[in-house]
Amino acid sequence: MRNSKSLRVTEISEPESQDPLEVPLKSGQRYGWWEDHEHGDMHGLATIHGAVNDSRTRILLDTGASVSIMSLDLARRLKLKLRTHRQIKVSGLGGVTTYITTHARVKITLGWSVVYVLNIWVGNIGEGVDVLLGMIFMHSAGVRLCIREGLVKLPDEETVVMYDDNPKSRDMDLPVCPEESIHLRPGQDAIVRIRYGQSNPQRELVWAGRGKNRVTKALYSTRSWATAVKVVNVSDQNVWIDTRTAVARIVEYGQFPGQPGFVRPGKARYEEWQQLIHECTVSRQARMRTERLEQILREREPPCTPTQRYQWPTKHLMRPQSQASEVKMAKLQEKLKPLDMTLKITGHSAVVMNTVTRDPEEPGTRPEPVEHTHSDLSPEVKTLDSEGVAALASRQRMSSRRQAVRHRYKDWKQNMLGLCESLSKSWIWNLLYISEKELRDQLIMLSEIEELTPECSIDEANVGVPGDTTPEMEAKMIGILKRHRSIFLGDGNAAPAPARGVVCDINVGKAKPVALRARQIAAPFWLTDGKLLEAELIEHSESEWPPPIVIVLKKNGIDIRMCIDYRLLNLLIKLSRYPLPLIDDLLVDFKSAMWFMSLDMASGFGAVRMTERAKLISAFVFPFSHFQWLRMPYGLKNAPLIYQSIINSCLWGFARLPPEEEAMVDLEVLEFLDFEPQEALKTELDMRDSGIPSLDMTVFRRNIPAPSQMGPVLGRSSYIDDIGHGASIWDLLYEDLEALLYRLRYWNISVSLPKSEFGKLTIPFLSHGMSADGISALPKIVKGIENLPFPSTYKGVQSLLGSLNYYNKFIEDLPVVTAALYELDEERVRAGRNLKAAKESFEILKRKIVSTPLLRHPDKTKPFVIIPHANPWAACAVLGQEHEGLIHPVRFTGRVLKESELRYDIAEKEVLAILRTLEIFRPHGSEFPVVVYTRYSELQ
Repeated sequence: MRNSKSLRVTEISEPESQDPLEVPLKSGQRYGWWEDHEHGDMHGLATIHGAVNDSRTRILLDTGASVSIMSLDLARRLKLKLRTHRQIKVSGLGGVTTYITTHARVKITLGWSVVYVLNIWVGNIGEGVDVLLGMIFMHSAGVRLCIREGLVKLPDEETVVMYDDNPKSRDMDLPVCPEESIHLRPGQDAIVRIRYGQSNPQRELVWAGRGKNRVTKALYSTRSWATAVKVVNVSDQNVWIDTRTAVARIVEYGQFPGQPGFVRPGKARYEEWQQLIHECTVSRQARMRTERLEQILREREPPCTPTQRYQWPTKHLMRPQSQASEVKMAKLQEKLKPLDMTLKITGHSAVVMNTVTRDPEEPGTRPEPVEHTHSDLSPEVKTLDSEGVAALASRQRMSSRRQAVRHRYKDWKQNMLGLCESLSKSWIWNLLYISEKELRDQLIMLSEIEELTPECSIDEANVGVPGDTTPEMEAKMIGILKRHRSIFLGDGNAAPAPARGVVCDINVGKAKPVALRARQIAAPFWLTDGKLLEAELIEHSESEWPPPIVIVLKKNGIDIRMCIDYRLLNLLIKLSRYPLPLIDDLLVDFKSAMWFMSLDMASGFGAVRMTERAKLISAFVFPFSHFQWLRMPYGLKNAPLIYQSIINSCLWGFARLPPEEEAMVDLEVLEFLDFEPQEALKTELDMRDSGIPSLDMTVFRRNIPAPSQMGPVLGRSSYIDDIGHGASIWDLLYEDLEALLYRLRYWNISVSLPKSEFGKLTIPFLSHGMSADGISALPKIVKGIENLPFPSTYKGVQSLLGSLNYYNKFIEDLPVVTAALYELDEERVRAGRNLKAAKESFEILKRKIVSTPLLRHPDKTKPFVIIPHANPWAACAVLGQEHEGLIHPVRFTGRVLKESELRYDIAEKEVLAILRTLEIFRPHGSEFPVVVYTRYSELQ
């Protein structure tokens, strides 16, 4: 015999054969399926779920019983009609012979779809058992008990799972699965590492498994337990093993695996498997010899295609150089000379300003300064201190810089117009256009600015409703707007004043700058960036991030729009975790509102300044220049989230502006908010004078708590730059508007006057019509869908379904109607075949959208009504409330059933519809009565 102490274990070897494992069976001990699912001491019993006359109950299948019996309690609950003209003698119920004289005809459902109609005896069975089915029934009905799998098989291969009220916990039984999917050719093998995890390898045993085309071999290292298994393909076909396939199992010593197909190493069957491995695999040396032979044969064969032999080069061949062409330089304008300016205060009534123009080419000469004295100061001008002089100097420097930019732009524009006219005829339309729908929300549109400072007339504001509001009411509302005229802007895309206390920062982590080639742009569009540069929205850049300009066709197919391709940049930007509000949450709590107002922020994103890092990363390439943004543009991944945080802080009063920013707020606003002035540090004053926004000086980094009186101004949120609000009376709406405008002035957020409405009975808000009666779809959108043709592409179908999901609350039975559209694929839409059902669904949807009902505002003081209805593949419901004796809808809900839910009973599917309705409306409150109207008595 081989001595175990002197045994030398190689790196990978097989364990020696073990003696047969003896498993003592003690009284009451079980293995296999009955180890988890025992029912007293009766091994021939199985409990399953079923129904008697559509009433759910537990059914006991007993192989030791002959007849089938139902309890008297269940018969009494079901109100069965009992018959007593027969009698049967039963022995075994409590060990006493019993005579049963009553029986009834019932319908027994096993599983979900197998129904039996039979006569069953009615008597006292025992506590906790309602129905007992014996062997006579199981033999006639074709019922088979699969004890090991824990299943009850019915005709047509229907299966029902056994269950037990008190399942026992099993011992250790872990599968060994590959970490990644494995593809094995015939005779090929792969090594799968064994991960014991929390198990003890000295106490557990590895059982090798076998599949239809594969065999497993346990591998041992210097330790005494298996560390890996080798999986070998023993068939003549390729084998695919995914990460869910168990190639071996880790079982506690003395126990058996719960699945078949596994043996212990060292047993006779395991040795047979290893012999099969040796027969189907080749050695490493033989495989290498075969590969070398194949390589030799390939080299001897002629080439598949004729190849030309070239002479090996012996020297470098140089291209002949042509004479360099003469380059002519044209000086378009003179270079601006630096300007030195100093201020000198003489007494309290005169300010002397000395301006000196320096010539950089003549450093030795110093021209005489020009002195401007302003001695006659008006009474409104206050005496300037040192800080005031610095501020005045800063403003004059900015004014001179703007004038220089305007002069440069005018000269450059005049020189470029002639060049554009000469080039437009040759290649103006030789471009590659991109559809606007293909790159929606992926590009940044360059604003088409018509006026730098669009003026607005407060008298032309959209205030009141003719015939419902009096001139006094409208004049009072217009008076508020005139008081806050400074934050209102007119038509146009001009940049508003920068918002206070916030900046836009772009974080791309450790990503390196990505440079894309510039695209071809026609000459007439080279002047697009002039207005942006004059409006101080962009500036010249030297960044290493140069995204190109893309020309996008508008919806009419003729006009074009110039955009910046930021798709690659959005993939690198780290997404902010700030949440956006849900649309449904913004459309509630309008029940008691009579008068409404809606405000639209003017060029909302353009009010946020950019940090230095964000400027460099947001740079873009334009013909003849390289620019970067000074304000936050549209299209960046985090832009909506950043602006949402600003509006939330403005409406809810979470934080207070830093001292250096609050010093710029009007005194009238601070008095209305009842704020005490803050003391600013010297470093903060330096940051304010420099004009460079710092990320550390923002509201969200400083975290200055707001005073208690600065609470919520409206009690509701907005969706990015859209604010909608309602009040029960006109005076309350007047007060809310004034408080809101003061808060907007505090944060320096501008409002677009032409896009805002005040004192209306109905307002458009988030593509919905809000009124005192309820919520409706906008007529403009409904009219557009009415004339919409059937989509000709698969992307068009997906876009249509996405738009319909936005209005799902208005459409009854939406999952049922759109089922045919969801079944479409790209091939069917492209070929245009089998689209009859889809087109019919499309026409039904258009009719439903055109006739969308008015949804009432939910009233939590009244009970809610739920009317569920389901079909074989969907569950829908209507949530409504009773008004004046009629039930009006609040919203429609529904969803397509999952694969596991398709076998549910129709009553159970309606329960799913009820639960979904309650889940959707749960965030709005849970303490309100609910009345459910159903067609099935089981739900009562």
